[in-house]
Amino acid sequence: MWWRKKSLTIALTCADWRLHRDKAKLLKRLNRKIGVKVADLIALPGPDGLCAPGRTGDWNATLTWTKLLALAHDAQSVAVVAHQDCAGHNVSNEQHEKDVVAVASALKRDLGFDGPVWAIVAVHRSDTDWPLKVIEKI
Repeated sequence: MWWRKKSLTIALTCADWRLHRDKAKLLKRLNRKIGVKVADLIALPGPDGLCAPGRTGDWNATLTWTKLLALAHDAQSVAVVAHQDCAGHNVSNEQHEKDVVAVASALKRDLGFDGPVWAIVAVHRSDTDWPLKVIEKI
């Protein structure tokens, strides 16, 4: 299949429409930032809050979806992309950075994923300008 010839990541991002506008170019920026060609996308509110109390159902579903896509498309990496000014996980910018690392670490552990798992925060400059800040590569 064609994607097996390309480097592919599984991108867990927020469902916030602002990130997915054509002008925001989130996936293009992500692919360039982590050095992949294509990304499978899982979008849900506040992905960096998945380890928070009360989100066990979201966590279990995300594990299932990520594992399915990683195996089906031979993913080389996983990226958890949080963002500032998030309604789905309404915390400080500093807390987003801590929480995205916690979720990325938990994904790597619970999936038993051998490749890198990226913890990234999209910095809010405007609704169309979201530079990506790599917090950690696990």
